[in-house]
Amino acid sequence: MLENPTLALKERILSSLRLRGPSLPVQISNELKVETLFVSAFLSELKAENRIKISNMKVGSSPLYYLPEHELQLENFIQHLNHREKEAFQMLKRNKVLEDKKQEPVVRVALREIKDFASPISVKIEGEIVTLWRYFSLTDTEFNEIANKVVFGEKENRKEEVKEKPKEDFEIKVEGVREEANKEREIVKKSAFEVKDMEERIDKRVEAKKMLKVLLAKTEVESEFLNKIKTHLKSKDIEILEVFLNKKKELEMKIRIDTLFGKQEFYFIAKDKKRISDDDLTITLQKAQNAKMPAILGSTGELNNKAKEYLGEWGNVIKFEKIKI
Repeated sequence: MLENPTLALKERILSSLRLRGPSLPVQISNELKVETLFVSAFLSELKAENRIKISNMKVGSSPLYYLPEHELQLENFIQHLNHREKEAFQMLKRNKVLEDKKQEPVVRVALREIKDFASPISVKIEGEIVTLWRYFSLTDTEFNEIANKVVFGEKENRKEEVKEKPKEDFEIKVEGVREEANKEREIVKKSAFEVKDMEERIDKRVEAKKMLKVLLAKTEVESEFLNKIKTHLKSKDIEILEVFLNKKKELEMKIRIDTLFGKQEFYFIAKDKKRISDDDLTITLQKAQNAKMPAILGSTGELNNKAKEYLGEWGNVIKFEKIKI
């Protein structure tokens, strides 16, 4: 009997994942000598069959695919998180369990973005819902033990309550587990920060600002710097799809480059300045990630030492282009 080619390719993909661990479609494609388009299609089928998982984290513009038993290996890719997300990850890894309301707003937002490593768990303490963040590698036993310390550490500061009620009288009821983390967002939004509502407002503001920028860009007189950048990009067969910001010495735009794997869109920022700092690279990367695109920073100037170090660490998700005009 002839072997089913579809099943055969799926098994080859699974075998590759067993050997490689979390992987990008292009990596599996190169290993199996199969077109990336086909590999991506079969990965989607395997995901639908619950035989593999897909990361929330992106490496460039693609998520990682992995076997359920390789979940802990995702920690090997934290360099692809942005600066705030990496700080939140390290804080959660160090403490194992964090109480949501005790964290700074930027940390609370970042925790909600690193879904591969942080699960929101609601607990009920004397009728009050408290949200805890659980590190992804914790067992249920470890979580309950650490969560008790986090919760009762706060209660110990209430002298009369602690004297009147023994520790075991407090009811801690886990309402969700990691697999139901998305459902827990409905409970998380009831916290003082109300992240979901805030995200919706931010999204609307961002969209409004984008529309305003587009309108302004259309009516604004093109700067000399913009004309020079257009000439530079055209010489490299790079398309300008949209201009977000058009200042005398700074530009922000969406561009499209024809790569070996097809046309790819990038968030491109150009600066007419002598020295580029690590802050310039950080801001560029953050804006690109917000737009869900890889980043390129172009400049007429040179990178300072800190910027070179930054690019050495983050060069897989942001590129620097020296512009001669």
